[in-house]
Amino acid sequence: MNAEDLNAMRAALVVARSSGHLEVEFNSGGTRHRMIYRSVAEIQSAIDALDRDLAAISGTRVKRFVPYYDKGFSE
Repeated sequence: MNAEDLNAMRAALVVARSSGHLEVEFNSGGTRHRMIYRSVAEIQSAIDALDRDLAAISGTRVKRFVPYYDKGFSE
């Protein structure tokens, strides 16, 4: 797949995630595809995978900062 197809897939997944729909349709290489995901978390995993693929194609790295806290409130 080329970057245009991956970007189209990603855009469709982002729209589905933001609207709460679990069914995604997109065109790739002249073929229409329909995917049904089980959860929004599964859609997010697919978006993350596409981000990694797009970064690999463009020769960059995916940059994401996720803070981790190991201590909470204690009384």
